Amino acid sequence: MTISRARSPRSKLLLWLLPILLLALAAINAPALHLLGSDPMRLFPAENRHSRGRPKVAAVFLSGDMGFNFGMGAHIAEAMAARGIPVVGISSPVVFARHRTRAEADAVVEGAIRFALARTGAEKILLMGQSYGADIVATVAPDLPPDLRSRILAIDLTVPAQTVYFRADPSTLAYLGRPDARPMEALRALRWAPVVCVYGREERDSLCPTLTGAAARIVGLPGNHHLNHDRARVEATTLAALRAVAPEAGV
Repeated sequence: MTISRARSPRSKLLLWLLPILLLALAAINAPALHLLGSDPMRLFPAENRHSRGRPKVAAVFLSGDMGFNFGMGAHIAEAMAARGIPVVGISSPVVFARHRTRAEADAVVEGAIRFALARTGAEKILLMGQSYGADIVATVAPDLPPDLRSRILAIDLTVPAQTVYFRADPSTLAYLGRPDARPMEALRALRWAPVVCVYGREERDSLCPTLTGAAARIVGLPGNHHLNHDRARVEATTLAALRAVAPEAGV
């Protein structure tokens, strides 16, 4: 005779929690496991556009912590490429899969700029970042060496945060501890290139409103950090802001 034994409430709770725990572990370790890509760089070739009378311009774009396969980063980069601007994309979850030092973060951005200049033959660079990538750009840009500062046409930040961590974590759990950087003060003092900062008006920890009164061009859009997932609005806003601060880029 078989005796069936009902599962205890504790066992049921464990069975319910197990998939959630596994998903959380996968999310936390997604960058290290290359679940969000394995290539540190992605190139977005420019479509041929008439460029007579303006400098040859390229863009360096740091993605969010979900990489270029998710979110709006790839769409913004593609919109730039469609307007004749070649884009060197840096996949943040690959490059920042482990915790980096400030010196390593600086080297990532500086190396990407030098690569873009050499690869495309550009005279000027649009330095751009979205979400986590915007955090890194906001932190590193104010301390770029003089030879690179002279090559930056504009700095574009989409939904940057006030606090910055040098390890990408799409689960956001790694963003709960002590931050590695707070870029507000240095970015407010930046005067050698125009800065564009796009954010969601419902965001609570956005860097953009803290730049009010500085030289930055601040644009608030409907929604929170995800900007209502309105790809068309974000692309149009980014392009319009860049046209305003750097018309010579021809976007």
